[in-house]
Amino acid sequence: MTDSLRVLVTGGASGIGRATVRRLRACGHDVAVLDCDDDALSDLPNDVETHVCDVTDEDAVRDAVSLVAEDGIDVLLPCAAYYELGAVEDVPGELVETQFGVNVFGVLTVARAALPALRESGGRIVTVASVLGRVTLPYHGVYCATKHAVESLSDALRVELAPHGVDVVIVEPGPVRTGFNDRAKARLDRYGETPYADAYDRVRRNFDAGGVTPERVADTVVTAVETDDPKARYPVTWQARVLPVLRLLLPTWAFDRLVRAELERRGAFGTVRELLGW
Repeated sequence: MTDSLRVLVTGGASGIGRATVRRLRACGHDVAVLDCDDDALSDLPNDVETHVCDVTDEDAVRDAVSLVAEDGIDVLLPCAAYYELGAVEDVPGELVETQFGVNVFGVLTVARAALPALRESGGRIVTVASVLGRVTLPYHGVYCATKHAVESLSDALRVELAPHGVDVVIVEPGPVRTGFNDRAKARLDRYGETPYADAYDRVRRNFDAGGVTPERVADTVVTAVETDDPKARYPVTWQARVLPVLRLLLPTWAFDRLVRAELERRGAFGTVRELLGW
């Protein structure tokens, strides 16, 4: 798929989505973006087609995708996401629903709307998920649950759509330095007095350590979009490559200890060497 492609990106006005839109345009692809932030959409290059759309509004998604599909869709790139840090006990129910609404049902809704056009073009879905769809970290539990759901949906779609000539690919970043993360950290203050206050302080201090730029993720996304023979998964960072393997190899108690060490930034690989006697 190296010729000029028509790519539909959700959540393309900020973060990884925005960086990917710019990379795609630089590679000569025709890009349409759905995003709920009208102001951020206006900052995209003039040659990018934009539609104000909330991915949790099924009717709005159907209408917007129908407009984009008038010129065909070769690739669907769901990037819209919502991230709320906090212990499972602390995160309010409405914010749990928001995360599932954007991160899971938003992906499902736009995929269903775009599938007729993708089937016609023999196209591809490239979903930006997360290593947190393969492993679970404390104080990210609700977000991890949404990304595990996205991984499962994508795995099912990959098999279901293969006979129809539609590829399904998952891109799995680890930590990424974006305003997305900054906003999530800032919102920890809403919990006030909580049994998890000390843990939240550690999360704030260490949250972005080892993170990559959105442009690094965008490069991997573009590779997944353009390659003729895509892999099922594209891990982006060392965390995305190593943590799922360690989760399989280590007993649960050992992986839990590794996670605690990583949270406190005592040196996760030092902990692995200690556990395994290296």
